[in-house]
Amino acid sequence: MLDERLEEVKRPEAPEKVQAFFTSVAKRYDLANTLMSFGTHYSWKRKAVKAADVKEGMNMVDICAGTADVSLMLAKAAGPNGRVTAVDWNEAMLEVGQHKIDKAGLTEQVTTKIGDAEALPLEDNTYDRATVAVASRHLNIDKHFQEMYRVLKPGGRGLCLDMFQPPNRIFRKLYDTYSYTMMPRIATWVTRDKTGVYDYLPDSIRVYYTPEDFATEMKNAGFKDVKFWPLCKGIAYIHTGVK
Repeated sequence: MLDERLEEVKRPEAPEKVQAFFTSVAKRYDLANTLMSFGTHYSWKRKAVKAADVKEGMNMVDICAGTADVSLMLAKAAGPNGRVTAVDWNEAMLEVGQHKIDKAGLTEQVTTKIGDAEALPLEDNTYDRATVAVASRHLNIDKHFQEMYRVLKPGGRGLCLDMFQPPNRIFRKLYDTYSYTMMPRIATWVTRDKTGVYDYLPDSIRVYYTPEDFATEMKNAGFKDVKFWPLCKGIAYIHTGVK
């Protein structure tokens, strides 16, 4: 039964420890992601922004913005009259993101804000688009989707990009072997992390939703026209829904 399966979904670590993880790796987070994914995470993010169907001048929020990759892509897609609020609860990650925003010359379009994805410091019915990329599995999804739904305008679109277990058993076994052996070694070496974050991340996928159950959680929060599709043989999925 669906409810029984969802009871098994949990965070593999406490929120405070997740905070410590990302503070530890913030300065080299982008480099580690690029090496671990062989650069494909940028392609996933570009596809997610395209799926968001951004229009000129839109007002958008990027939740769990981290180092602001998606925030920057959204700002460029919306043009000089567009606005993006980049929200993240980790100050070290947002500091890296702010540096990238300044370097890109997009400080007028992108504003950073410290905030919790489960209790967003934002007003109701404000944004045309709301995105979250590769971060949902660190959250309580019901609260997260309720908050995403709350801050969107009627007719606004919510979008999530995240990682899941690939559906093909053989490919999943190969991916598990990589994610539990090579990936932690590469990323720990690059970031010099001592918290064990890159041992935690594969676990965070194993205890996560199926793509189908994730879509159900979006619907439970009120989203309509919920759709999802795989990237890279199901390593990642994009989910979209409309308020």
